Amino acid sequence: MRELAAIDPVWALRSLEYIHELEATATPDGILKLFKQAIGEAGFHSFIITVVDDHERNFARRVVARSWHPEWSVVYEKEKMTDVDPVRRKVSCSSRPFMWSEVYDPSKKSRARRVMDRAADFRMNQGLCVPVYHYGHPVAAVNVSAEDPDLGPGVREALQLMSLATYNRFSALIIPPVWNDHLLTSREREVVKWLAAGKSDWDISTILHISERTARAHAANAARKLNAANRPALILEAVRLGALSVRHWN
Repeated sequence: MRELAAIDPVWALRSLEYIHELEATATPDGILKLFKQAIGEAGFHSFIITVVDDHERNFARRVVARSWHPEWSVVYEKEKMTDVDPVRRKVSCSSRPFMWSEVYDPSKKSRARRVMDRAADFRMNQGLCVPVYHYGHPVAAVNVSAEDPDLGPGVREALQLMSLATYNRFSALIIPPVWNDHLLTSREREVVKWLAAGKSDWDISTILHISERTARAHAANAARKLNAANRPALILEAVRLGALSVRHWN
């Protein structure tokens, strides 16, 4: 417990600082450079962002952005790993982040293990996959990889937040979202703003002079309208769509 208390706040703060840095970055290339620097702090050296499409067998067409050994992509396609890649199969049925080592049994010879063994040839011994879901369906995945990454308390959670924020910001710069001012009510926007500032339902009820139950209802309505599965996802989606600036988090 002592170790968890000492490390979690550091990574929590780093993930929030990273989101501030993302907002100040104006180009897609700048976003990718910033992301690579951030994951490097946890010992990860490579990343790839792909779309999820079970019908697309051409690996290159599924790649949105990447920063890993170029020869690995050649090997992946040449050896036809798409259909046996255990990470790709898991993304289609899991909305939760997972380590690569969790999706195959390294003690057994299998086609899935073959993919992971070949990845290790390119210094990708371990990886973390963060699925990106929209309207309840997988739309993309962010994978970071390394030889021996730092997987201490707080790292996985911070990388999840950073990966989702990176995908959202990168997508916004490529295809800017159109925010509908009437999507959320003014009161719902106020509640989301205070949620982003770390306030509880009780805090918000006191600040806005409403009942705690009403504050909770506004948060739930906002999450439903933005198709957010939970409150962290609600805040990220509000930032992505332009309904909330991370400056509100100060």
